[in-house]
Amino acid sequence: MGKPLIMVSSITYAMKSKEILSRRGFKVYVERVPHTSEAVGCGYGIYVPQKTDEAQQILERSGIRILGRMERADVR
Repeated sequence: MGKPLIMVSSITYAMKSKEILSRRGFKVYVERVPHTSEAVGCGYGIYVPQKTDEAQQILERSGIRILGRMERADVR
């Protein structure tokens, strides 16, 4: 199963996203986005293992600009 990554515009927004979601009880990991044709922006995203759709909605309501989502192979 792949890892859904929510891509954001900067490392600053990735860290801010982690803070917002962590306060609401989500497990959140800031990750480097692999360089592909899908990847736009600074190359950082956040991985939320559960309730990814809900997490994205919370971020959008909090004013975080989401560049998109991508799924990458789970390498762990």
